[in-house]
Amino acid sequence: MTDLSNVPISVIRYGREEPLPQSRILRAGPLTMLYESGFLRYIRLGDQEVVRMIYHAVRNHQWETVPGVIENEDIQQRADSFHVRYTSRCHADPVDFRWQCEITGEPDGTIQFSINGEALSAFQRNRIGFCVLHPIQECAGQPCQITHPDGTQTNAHFPTFINPHEPFMNIREMQWPVKGGACSAVLWFVGDVFETEDQRNWTDASYKTYCTPQSRPRPVTVRAGDQVQQTVELRLTGTLPAIAPQPAETTVITLNGTTAAPSLALPLIGLSATAEPLDAFARHWLTQARIHHLRVEVDFRYADWSVLYQKAVEEATQLGCQLEIILFFNQLASYELYSFLKEITTPALIYSVVVLSNYADTTPAPLLEQVVAPLRQTLPNALIGAGTDVNFTELNRETPPVEAVDFLSYAIHPQAHAVDNRSVLETPEAQQDTVKTALRWLPRVHVSPITLKPRFNPDATEDSAPLLPNELPDSVDPRQVSLFGAAWTLASLKALTVAQAASITFYETSGEQGILQGNRPPAYADFQARSEMLFPLYWVFYAVNRFRDGQVVPTSSSQPASVDALYFRKGAEHGLLVANLTSEAQTVQIPVNEPVTVCFLSEETYAKACFSPEQFLDDLNQSPNTLLPPSVTLPPYAILLARW
Repeated sequence: MTDLSNVPISVIRYGREEPLPQSRILRAGPLTMLYESGFLRYIRLGDQEVVRMIYHAVRNHQWETVPGVIENEDIQQRADSFHVRYTSRCHADPVDFRWQCEITGEPDGTIQFSINGEALSAFQRNRIGFCVLHPIQECAGQPCQITHPDGTQTNAHFPTFINPHEPFMNIREMQWPVKGGACSAVLWFVGDVFETEDQRNWTDASYKTYCTPQSRPRPVTVRAGDQVQQTVELRLTGTLPAIAPQPAETTVITLNGTTAAPSLALPLIGLSATAEPLDAFARHWLTQARIHHLRVEVDFRYADWSVLYQKAVEEATQLGCQLEIILFFNQLASYELYSFLKEITTPALIYSVVVLSNYADTTPAPLLEQVVAPLRQTLPNALIGAGTDVNFTELNRETPPVEAVDFLSYAIHPQAHAVDNRSVLETPEAQQDTVKTALRWLPRVHVSPITLKPRFNPDATEDSAPLLPNELPDSVDPRQVSLFGAAWTLASLKALTVAQAASITFYETSGEQGILQGNRPPAYADFQARSEMLFPLYWVFYAVNRFRDGQVVPTSSSQPASVDALYFRKGAEHGLLVANLTSEAQTVQIPVNEPVTVCFLSEETYAKACFSPEQFLDDLNQSPNTLLPPSVTLPPYAILLARW
């Protein structure tokens, strides 16, 4: 077995050697919150989340967030109040910006966050200042009263389905009920005009109230010496309920297979093909994973499109799966389609076709009119779809005509606005809402592809700077090879299954954006994989696809942000995956009272699962012979795999 004694535990857990940021619990009277990296997260009144996050950001002309480095941090913490001061320097050439920050929390529950920023260089920006995130579960559908700068008021509601545009605009103050309406939360903004967007469009699990309306021209030139001063205040009004202390809680997983809760169909799960050919190691283990389809992009801008298509045909045949074809048309759609149809020799291999345009964010109606009928004539058994190759927001803002197609398709990644572990692990909640919103237009939704990092920047107005030696491309996330990657994959799969997505395509087959590393070493030193390695997330697909054509039985978790589960049933066989979604050990009660085969995908089994997969597979395939104890402790980002 491969020796990993010199590999830091942080790399196994989340792919990086750098430690996670330190955090601490602060209290302002009845409110508790997490202070981390200069920001406030998860502001709660008892067990109810009031505000998800208050933070400040510098975003350049490409909408890239420039991270800040905290200096001179001073935290004065008392039993029911606090006072925090620090300096934050945001520096990434040409941006150089310094914040002086102060946060106070008072015994009556009032929180005030003030920032005083100064530009130390000239640069172009799209936004500078505060953002406030509102949680989905507690706010969706709730009334919200908006006070405008002139003192007038508007009564509105937080959207239930994802709003394609800003639900609240021109905000000076906003007020909404918490704790069942017994009291209200009030946010007051100073220093700019604010508005709210529905961040679920990009799969952030929040609504975001931010400064500088989108209607204003951008980018804006910032000159050295320019200053930004803003304040956000949160306060509570009305009758505050008595708040009992919240004890540390054991998570309880409930399996609803014996109730009236309907079983769900498991989505058809595929992977994206790569330009590199699959070697014998990759072919063997991808066959074991029983993927349903390979995604192949046919982009008529490139002369080698037919070579890539025929390579995908060969690999799909080798893996025993079908093809999901993404057709990118240009100005000569009829000629391009004719060229493609001549390449088809095995139409039964093609499961679905998505029609896209290189000149529009979503599929235009005239393109569908040109190509759908010939596609159906040549591929009578294939599903034909439309949509977008980028975020759900494009589909939401300009939905293609649905009369001529069988499904809608869009892509997902969890890092449009934030890249930290906590924020990324929040996103499956919003992924679920994208499917529910899309199902209003058409009863079949495909999500393709799903990646940890964005494959490209759709907002970019210029080419990225050349990579430094060994620097990871923007599309590669070192967490791909970590337990974190597996936990996020399971949470994403759970959310999309519950929302009833029909088909989902994750990652690539192999390489830095895949589920395994073939027989060549990775191209980047910071991507901590080795040749002939299965990434931990591989085993999620292996375990799930074992139950293809079975049923997904609903489950619930008493702390879904910390622990979640997927439960399968196929004939007399049952399977259960339980994931720890946090960087701390979690104690879990799992109500299975019969012998099971149980394996853990954890830091202790990482070497076996990744580098001795035949041994790990033997463990998974043992006969059920173990009784689960009353409670199980899952290490950080670990997954329990049980079968009976």
